[in-house]
Amino acid sequence: MTWRPGTGMLRCTAVAVAAVLLTACGALDEGGGDGGGSAAAPEGATRVRVGYLHTIAVDDKLWLGTQEGYFADEGLDLEATQFDTGIAVSQALAGGSIDVAIMGGVTSNFPAQGQGQIFMANSLETATARMYVQPDSGISSVADLRGRTIATTEGTTADIYLHRALESAGLTRQDVDVVNAAMPNAVQAFVSGSVDAIALWVPFDLRLTEAVPDAVEIDNAGNYDDAGVVDGWIANNDWYEENEDTVRALIRSWLTTNAAFREDPEGSLQTVFESAYEGQAELSDLEYQLGFQSDFTNAEWLDMYESGEILERVGQAERAYVELGGVPQYVEPSTFFDTSLFVEEAKEVE
Repeated sequence: MTWRPGTGMLRCTAVAVAAVLLTACGALDEGGGDGGGSAAAPEGATRVRVGYLHTIAVDDKLWLGTQEGYFADEGLDLEATQFDTGIAVSQALAGGSIDVAIMGGVTSNFPAQGQGQIFMANSLETATARMYVQPDSGISSVADLRGRTIATTEGTTADIYLHRALESAGLTRQDVDVVNAAMPNAVQAFVSGSVDAIALWVPFDLRLTEAVPDAVEIDNAGNYDDAGVVDGWIANNDWYEENEDTVRALIRSWLTTNAAFREDPEGSLQTVFESAYEGQAELSDLEYQLGFQSDFTNAEWLDMYESGEILERVGQAERAYVELGGVPQYVEPSTFFDTSLFVEEAKEVE
C-alpha cells in the first residue's frame, strides 16, 4: 500500500457519541491547548520557534523546562506553537516557519526523507499503542482480525504497531480493512460500532472504555520489540547548520530538565500539568500515560547514544514506514540524526 496522509478520513456523525468523546477530541488528540511560552527569558535571549504535539511523551520536558526557567538560564526564549499532527508540524519545519519541532512517531519519517535533522530524543514510546476489539466480535487475538475492519491513524505510533502486530500474526494489510481516521474520529467509529477493532495510543483507551466498558484489549505494542518509537527534537536543516551554539543550549537545557524530572517525577509532572494540561486533561491521565513510555537518566541516555541503540530504535520505526510505503527507501539514521552534540554536552554534565 502507499501511505497518503488524510485519505479515507472518517467524519464525526453520532452526536450522542461525540458528547462522550469531547475530551478525546481536544487535548487527548496529538494536539490540544496552548501551554504558553518561556518563563522569564533574559533580555537579549535567543528566540527559538518551537512546534510541538500536545501529548506528554512529546512535550513534558518542554513545559517543565520553560516553567522552571531552565531554557531561560541558557539564554533561550522559546516561542512554542502547538500543532495537531506530526504531518503538520513537519511541514511547518520544512517550510521554515518554525526552527525546531518536537514530535512522536514521525520522528523516523520526515527526517529520513531529508526534511529535518534529529538532534535529541525526548522519550521512548514502548507500549503506548494498543488494540481493542468490540465485546461481541469473537476476536481474541490479532490473527482473528483477518477480514475485519480496523480503525487507526496512518503514519503514527499506532500505525507502526498495527503493522508489526499483523506481521507477527502472519497477516498483511491486504488481509484486513484499515480505515484511516484522526484518532478522535477513529475512537468514535469504534464506539458507534462502525469498525470491529481499533489500534490507538494512550490515553485514548481511557475515553474508549468509558464509552464501551466491555471493549476487549487483545494486544499492545509492548509485545513487539520493533514496535516502539522514539519521540524527538528535530531542527530545520538550514537552521541547524547555522545555529550550533543554540542547539547546544537546547540540549543543555533539556539535560537539566530531564535530571529534575528524574529527581522528582511526581512534582515535575504536577508542574507540567498545571502549566500546560490543566483544564484539558486530568492529572491521572498524564500519570497513566507515563506508565507506557520509557524515560531515562542523563547517564542512561548517554549510554544509548554512545552504543548506537538510539539510532537502532529510530531505524526500527523507519523500516516500518518503508514497508508501509510512507518512506521511499531506508537510509541509515546516522545521516539524519546527529548524535554528536548530545554526547558532547551530556559528558560535560556527568
